[in-house]
Amino acid sequence: MTDRLAASMVEITDGLTDERGDPEVLYQVTTACVDVLGASATGLLMVDPRGIIRLVTASDERAEFVELLQAQIDQGPCVDCVRSGELVVATDLSRETTRWPSFAPAAMAAGFHAVEAVPLRLDGKPVGGLNLLFADPGEAPQWRLDAARSLASLAALGLAQEPSVRRTERLFERTLAAVNARAEFGQAVGMVAGGLNIDVDRAWTIVRHHARSHHVALHIVAHAITSGSLRPADLDPSAEQA
Repeated sequence: MTDRLAASMVEITDGLTDERGDPEVLYQVTTACVDVLGASATGLLMVDPRGIIRLVTASDERAEFVELLQAQIDQGPCVDCVRSGELVVATDLSRETTRWPSFAPAAMAAGFHAVEAVPLRLDGKPVGGLNLLFADPGEAPQWRLDAARSLASLAALGLAQEPSVRRTERLFERTLAAVNARAEFGQAVGMVAGGLNIDVDRAWTIVRHHARSHHVALHIVAHAITSGSLRPADLDPSAEQA
């Protein structure tokens, strides 16, 4: 576990120093939460310049639904985490229906029964939240919370890497850019899934493999697909097995 976490941290840190782009770094963070920390799914919410909480990325469609729901109804552990800047843990959502009367039943219906929400901070202020979703209720071990905090810090750095008074302003700009990139990336993955007659998860793997193997940022590949300059048929379908 320690070796896998360390390897994930190295990969994410490497992404901060090259030109992979925000979507790739954020994907690595959410992937590490699932593959290394054992979450069933993960989502990342950020605050835009108008103070509106927005979904930036999610590990799968169920997580995307749960995160979008929180942002839309302004209720849930990640929303509380963003507003307060504090860790929010719900070990059993069946006991949280009074606290979150709309969110808790919807999350359980989606298959999630425990949540750990970790704040993203920049210059001491909460700017977002990393949400770990679990299929089964259970206590949150301290090592996992500590690791999630470290991953949340890397996610924040991935969106704002300027050590100056413009960091918060730049974070807002890049948050909006990440939201827009997520929308275009989702469109690109959908086009690949439809064009190759495969499911969305396999399409995502193929697009990401193409970006990595050609040393091109994900958002550039996504734009090439949506603009028609890169056809789904031109991608390597064997990557779906990677």
